[in-house]
Amino acid sequence: MRPVLLIALTLCLPAGTVAAKPERPNILFIVSDDQMATALGCAGNEAIETPNLDRLAAGGVRFTRCFSPNPICEPSRACILTGQDSWTNGCTFFGKPIRESSPRWPRLLMEAGYATFYTGKWHNRGLPHEHGFSCGADIYVGGKCNHAELPVVQYGQPRKTRKLADKFSSKLFADAAIRFLNGRRPGDPPFCVYLAFTAPHDPWIPPGRYATMYQAAKMPVPVNFAPRPPFKMHPSFPALRDQKQLPFPRTKADVRQALTQYYGMITHMDVQIGRVLDTLDRLGLARDTLVIFVSDQGYSLGAHGFVGKQTMYDEGIVTPLILRYPRLPRGKSTNDALVSLVDLFPTICESAGVGVPDEVEGQSLLQLYQGAGDWPREHVFSSFHSPTAHYMSTRCIRTGRHKLIQHLLTGETELFDLALDPHELKNLAGRPELAALQQQLTQKLMAWRQGAKEK
Repeated sequence: MRPVLLIALTLCLPAGTVAAKPERPNILFIVSDDQMATALGCAGNEAIETPNLDRLAAGGVRFTRCFSPNPICEPSRACILTGQDSWTNGCTFFGKPIRESSPRWPRLLMEAGYATFYTGKWHNRGLPHEHGFSCGADIYVGGKCNHAELPVVQYGQPRKTRKLADKFSSKLFADAAIRFLNGRRPGDPPFCVYLAFTAPHDPWIPPGRYATMYQAAKMPVPVNFAPRPPFKMHPSFPALRDQKQLPFPRTKADVRQALTQYYGMITHMDVQIGRVLDTLDRLGLARDTLVIFVSDQGYSLGAHGFVGKQTMYDEGIVTPLILRYPRLPRGKSTNDALVSLVDLFPTICESAGVGVPDEVEGQSLLQLYQGAGDWPREHVFSSFHSPTAHYMSTRCIRTGRHKLIQHLLTGETELFDLALDPHELKNLAGRPELAALQQQLTQKLMAWRQGAKEK
């Protein structure tokens, strides 16, 4: 491990306790829940309104190909926290703990003198204060929730002390972040605010006018909409929780109606994000703050006959990612390099001047942000595995142009040329002219799978 500055900080410290080094930025880390990478105005989606995320992207860089190593909430968040693949950090499915040996970037920041604040959805074993967060407020422990009646626990308190909040989830969490920012005083240590929304995770119940601002008749369905998935389904597949959100087989009418509510959730969240960004501006903190916006994975809503995220098609594994770091000159406003949730750990550490443990599998994105340097990653892996041996178990390797998917329960293989077929509609597996490519990708995927089993 490279050396790390160790300055103990176990609480959100009062003014003057630790003098902030001017070269260390503040960090605002925003995570949405189950958001399609295409559900952004700045991504070219004319059907949705996200003006605040659009302005964030306008001042930073939007990464168009950020992948979740395991497209389901708890494992993907463990990948964010540890900078490691699920098979390395041990959190491969719901209820699986993160290995004690896995690093956590909030711990490193706290040890380096940062005030590390957490609010929002916490979906891993333990609680934020056990993983390196020095303070927090209004923490929701769990996955699916009623956004209007949310049980939250306060920082450092046991789960049994949970009480129902009196605000819609997105406003509740934004309010907590704003209170923390407003409480900052000159001489306070640099901060890292982790703001984890539950939106737009189902149930899709946008508040007030956001429930009716989108019209189903004007809502385009996905280009790759299908009534059912194109592969052989295990008989219990329709019972997978996410898949029960819409009737099976899918209809365009159901998808359009669901999108009106799903988009309403996102637009309401976008308004709350705007309030937090406005607070940074008002307090004069924006220039000295690295802002990261990301989701834990994507979502399907009718694409390839899916509703949820547990799929190796791009709808499930590609997540929105925006970085804004005014201290650095930026390159192009969009970047299509193959990046991953595990890259956020070293990105945060590099920006804060904190050493990155050797166990971290990601790479800092700051060189890509600046448009400089060659990006060495030629492929990414992703997987979803239900330990109950039903529903789905699937893996994929994704290169800049091709994707190979293996369905472990049925033995099927899918191969796509994404340059010619970006919506993954034409399975090329078994084509004689592509036999060498298929074999090469299969060998790489099998080697990764074997390595994962050995961890």
